[in-house]
Amino acid sequence: MTTIPTQTTVSRLTAAVPAAIAVLQVVGPRAAEIVEQCWRPNQGTSHLSLNRIRYGFTLNSNQEPGESIVVCQTEWNRIEIHCHGGRIASDQIVRELVRNGAVEQSALESIGQELDDEIANEARDDLTKASTFRTTAILLDQMRGALGNEFRSIRSLMNAKQYSEAGSRLRLLHGRYTVGRHLIAPYFVVLAGPPNVGKSSLLNLLLGYSRAIVHEQAGTTRDLLSERSSFDGWPIELVDGAGIRERGMAADEIEAMGIERTLQRIGESDCLLLLVDSVSGWTNVHERILSHPRGHTILVRTKSDLAIETASDRSFRLAQEIAKLESDGKVASVVETSAVSGFGLTQLMETIVAVLVPQSLQPGDAVPFRQRHLDWIETNLAKIS
Repeated sequence: MTTIPTQTTVSRLTAAVPAAIAVLQVVGPRAAEIVEQCWRPNQGTSHLSLNRIRYGFTLNSNQEPGESIVVCQTEWNRIEIHCHGGRIASDQIVRELVRNGAVEQSALESIGQELDDEIANEARDDLTKASTFRTTAILLDQMRGALGNEFRSIRSLMNAKQYSEAGSRLRLLHGRYTVGRHLIAPYFVVLAGPPNVGKSSLLNLLLGYSRAIVHEQAGTTRDLLSERSSFDGWPIELVDGAGIRERGMAADEIEAMGIERTLQRIGESDCLLLLVDSVSGWTNVHERILSHPRGHTILVRTKSDLAIETASDRSFRLAQEIAKLESDGKVASVVETSAVSGFGLTQLMETIVAVLVPQSLQPGDAVPFRQRHLDWIETNLAKIS
């Protein structure tokens, strides 16, 4: 049974480490009163309405504008505040809320005693590790009962021998697990191709800053570079490894080890970005990479600006090879890019998201996010198959 709090508390639900977004929760009889004193909306009054998302900014003790925030009252005594994920921003908002009468609590203290559903408790635990607004929102839905309620509903359908409806809903949940298992663990995206194909330049563009060394000399990257980011709110880990050469053609033992590590990561990938130089064209190295186990494959044509200037028979043969790969289903999509102009970068990021997250989700959808949830789904699918 849920106990109505007598004091008003503020707690940070998301991870304490820097992230894209932070979520604060204000709970108690004075929640609305305290929050309304600490913020101003971009439009309209600061008075909050139930389940209405508002945009605005915080006010400091001198009533000066502070952090940009998103505010939503989810219950009469509960308000969520979404802000920039850096600690400075969220700490400042917490201080202002405390100054106006809230009591700071940890996430576990704030919601731990309210949950009697095992799935909700799991979602609460994972919520403290979420790194983006989108994954935070999905986990909040599960914490509030989206998945637990769906499991109970499916169980009732099976007890009533309504197996067709139960099967449809189980299969829908099964498909969503590919999203759920990445709410905390990022999608693994590997950039691969021959030396000097432009992997490091593309990695820097995707990250928005220079993480990898870029040099005209082939083989500059000899070991794995890994960095986390997010595309459209989905956590992504980008990996740039050694340029792949034909078997036995590595310059030395160190480069050979780097190539083997890159091939291993390709086998672990959720998505492979297979880079092809638009001028040099298709090579035996690309065939070697495609013969390796891998996730979904997006073929990325690099240096497209140079290809326009140096159109040749090699470029024509590359176009033919790409058309064949698409018709055979060996690549999910093809994107042309230029590290010089940034051409194709937005399309590439959108394509990566479309390949990794093909299902659209609506607020409140049930999403399985633990292995035991998948086991439950598969066990019940087996019962009715």
